[in-house]
Amino acid sequence: MEKTQRFSSFILSIDRISKNIKRIKDNAMKKYDLRSAHVMCLFNLVKSQDGLNSTELAEACGVDKAFISRVTGELERRGYIKRNQNARSSIYKCKFVLTEAGFEINQYINQKIAEIMTEVSGTIADHKLKIFYEVLGIIDENISFELKEEKYGK
Repeated sequence: MEKTQRFSSFILSIDRISKNIKRIKDNAMKKYDLRSAHVMCLFNLVKSQDGLNSTELAEACGVDKAFISRVTGELERRGYIKRNQNARSSIYKCKFVLTEAGFEINQYINQKIAEIMTEVSGTIADHKLKIFYEVLGIIDENISFELKEEKYGK
């Protein structure tokens, strides 16, 4: 029963952390009239040197392509991202890249993340954080593997 209780506690904590991070992102982005979904999109685009198409962006953000289509449309209208016009493929396979304004917002996002992480993890030793993130990554990979194996139904 102990494993079940630990897992339940883990799930509740992860869910609460996720909701609170969304609130923090939403509050931090109010000045730009953007939401946490926009933040994830911008964050993933800055990590990519050549940009990402809709499918890649949806996968990187963990959402479906319809959602990404709405978010990228909003970001494009606001001038934070653009389609890579050099691509010779369909409009759906064009890669999105950040504009100069998008890079500026991303710098603001990174500054906010650094501030928050300093506050949140400032009392935790670096070696403990390293282990925590390694274990969390393994749990994430194992859960994803279980879903791919379709052991638990659809």
